[in-house]
Amino acid sequence: MYVCLCNAFTDRDVNRAIDTGAHTVGQVYKTLQAVPQCGKCKDMIREMITDRHALQSPAEAARPFGMPAEPAIA
Repeated sequence: MYVCLCNAFTDRDVNRAIDTGAHTVGQVYKTLQAVPQCGKCKDMIREMITDRHALQSPAEAARPFGMPAEPAIA
């Protein structure tokens, strides 16, 4: 389903941005390399962030933005 018609991104795009560490609407836009235009999608994105983070474990929710879930093994 399209979430943002102005930037043509979908719920899958937003969820992928959230899963990679976006915690705010602005971070979702930045991750998707987009900029807000009309603003009609902000409430939907905010709700998706809240719902997605409610499903995460406390350890995942406490992880700093942009940090991988597991440490990289060299």
